[in-house]
Amino acid sequence: MQAITLITASAVLWIAAILCLPSFIRGHRRSLFWFLATFALTMSLQPKPVYDAVDSLLGSVNATYFLFHALAIVTVGLADVMVQQTVSASGVTRNRKMITAIVGGLIITLQAAVFFTSGWHTKADISRSFIAEWSYTTYAATTWVTIAIFSISVLSACLVDLRAQTRMVTRLAVKILSLGCLCILIYVVNSLIGATQTTLDPTFVMPGWRESVQKFVLLVAPVSLGVGLGLTSAIDALAASRQSYRDRVLLWRITPLWQRLLRDTPYLSIERQLSPRQLLTVSGPGAHLYRRHVEIRDSLLLRPEQPVSPAELAIIELAEQRTQLGSPATHSTLVDRTP
Repeated sequence: MQAITLITASAVLWIAAILCLPSFIRGHRRSLFWFLATFALTMSLQPKPVYDAVDSLLGSVNATYFLFHALAIVTVGLADVMVQQTVSASGVTRNRKMITAIVGGLIITLQAAVFFTSGWHTKADISRSFIAEWSYTTYAATTWVTIAIFSISVLSACLVDLRAQTRMVTRLAVKILSLGCLCILIYVVNSLIGATQTTLDPTFVMPGWRESVQKFVLLVAPVSLGVGLGLTSAIDALAASRQSYRDRVLLWRITPLWQRLLRDTPYLSIERQLSPRQLLTVSGPGAHLYRRHVEIRDSLLLRPEQPVSPAELAIIELAEQRTQLGSPATHSTLVDRTP
């Protein structure tokens, strides 16, 4: 059950990262993409089948456990910088980013020293339960406390930003992100108490209700963070994809008319020819649709006697509405309107 929970959380994060990929390629939301990808990779190491497979490649010494903690610190650092940059009027300063990177690097270095010089890091059950060793509790606490500090920072920024947001989807995203931060704090407190109790009493077993709470927040926290940080981007990406699809379909439909009308007046056109394959794959189909629509208008203005069927007029009208140039198209308005 726990493996299914973790795999579900990882899948949600990978989906969010994939939805953010088009924006990343265009040079936008790069911080968000790196956060989602790093977070997804971090959570992907948790399910036991994945953990065992990766650890066998790393020498079967629980190096995957160390990798998970290091990636967790990098993830929360990226989240903090990104959220602070979003809510700050002047953005995050270079010094703030540098301090976050240095602090994160120092913590990971300290963890490496504690982890690889300990005797417990080779135990087979290290990823399944707490270890009755103070060095283990110190090691794990560095991650938990760091995550808690960054979570409080992000939560505070969210509460401040919530009052300034007017877009409903963004307000929802901020609330979901805040829920994720609260779940992280619950996980941290429960883990710190559990590790300390195990160290003091090696026979300690976490009560069932606390174990249930731990599993619940372990699912809700990453899903909430992924959805909260990626929701607005995903909605915008889906809207842009829908617009691009509609523009591409209309571009395909209007191209034969454009080719026919511009055949005898090629000097009116600055639009390049596109093959059928390019019509399906060219980036920015809206720009090509706009230029072809304008050139059709210019051609009809210059040669109003050219025949245009009702079906072609309907296509021109759709292009008119899509490019937001004004009133519905008719043959007379097309030839009377100045370019």
